Amino acid sequence: MSASYREAMAGVHALVEPVTFLLGEWEGSGEGLWPGGFSFTDHLRFTTDGRPLVEYRQTTATADGTPSHGEVGYLLLKPGGTVHMTVAQPSGITETLEGHVRGGVLSLRSVEIGHTPGAKAVTASERRISLGDGVLVAELAIAMNGEPLAPHTRSQLRRSQRTKT
Repeated sequence: MSASYREAMAGVHALVEPVTFLLGEWEGSGEGLWPGGFSFTDHLRFTTDGRPLVEYRQTTATADGTPSHGEVGYLLLKPGGTVHMTVAQPSGITETLEGHVRGGVLSLRSVEIGHTPGAKAVTASERRISLGDGVLVAELAIAMNGEPLAPHTRSQLRRSQRTKT
């Protein structure tokens, strides 16, 4: 293990080590995968403060820069490699997910979806975030209105120039 790697890992909880590939800011483009599709710019940020968790924040915008979506949450790293994730969206949907990270791939599936009155009828979600060749790919599948899980969005992001990690 190099001295620079040890220095970069200082302050990172041991349980967070499997997801350190996520840490920092990521920017790129995304597409809606449902009929009719849509495109957006995507910005993800993952940070940690020494506890066995990672804070997550996502913002998206339309091609003209108008904000279109956002969500915040936490990855909670557990002994044995289990990952829990909580996500809150301003649309009134909350997700509680469980999964694992293996070989630079974080895979999660919902165990509970919460709704405020009037929120869309999302009933399940799956998230997959992977890193390969410097590109972070974030994929989301959702089920709603009694339909089965279906791919919803896919983004390809690169580490932001603002990131020092």
